[in-house]
Amino acid sequence: MKRLGLLICDEHDDEFIAKYGTYDRDFIDMLEAVMPGYWEYRIWHCQNHELPLSPSECDAWIISGSRAAAYDKDTWVESLKQFVQQLDHAGASVLGICFGHQLIHSALGGDVEKYYDGWGLGAYPVSIVEDLASLKASDTIRVLAMHQDQVITCAPHFSVIGTSHFCQHAITLKGHSILTFQAHPEFTDELFASICSRIRPKAGEQRVDSALVELGKPDDRIQIRQLVADFLAGEVHD
Repeated sequence: MKRLGLLICDEHDDEFIAKYGTYDRDFIDMLEAVMPGYWEYRIWHCQNHELPLSPSECDAWIISGSRAAAYDKDTWVESLKQFVQQLDHAGASVLGICFGHQLIHSALGGDVEKYYDGWGLGAYPVSIVEDLASLKASDTIRVLAMHQDQVITCAPHFSVIGTSHFCQHAITLKGHSILTFQAHPEFTDELFASICSRIRPKAGEQRVDSALVELGKPDDRIQIRQLVADFLAGEVHD
């Protein structure tokens, strides 16, 4: 059984944990639904200053979302960036989600900023511009997103796989080793709606309401969940 390292960078609020479980369960449930029994999961809570000793501790890695920012100077953020550099040097298989996507680019030479046009919420359309497994150029996909920061400049050697008018670098890839998504394929509709209730004062009534109106419509989470599972297992090739 292969080992998957979950680098968890935040935790759900207590009332959300009671309903939906801890953040690591979001990823475990996502992967078990499409690739049951494949992984042994190992968990580090990075915001609590937990980090692996070496990239060799696991066969693949996920870096989660967070309320933190990739440009924060907190010790744990800086330490995680250093570990990302080690993962990159080792050619490890890494999936970055939301904050994880941003932190990877920040760690490897890209730029992340708070976006001038506010929050991206809901399953806004992303245009695929480069083939990757089941994703084909000219496809348009929709996966739940929730972010205020964005990757403004990609780190060197990353290709843009998916883009949108709101988020230019929505899906990126470095070789066969690092895949990043601004969106949250691990989210359920119920969890997304609950988090929207918490961020409503910051994100704005109109954007939250617009995202919630679209909630429940068909999207592409299932396809993306299979894609990321295959990628982490080393089954995605050119």
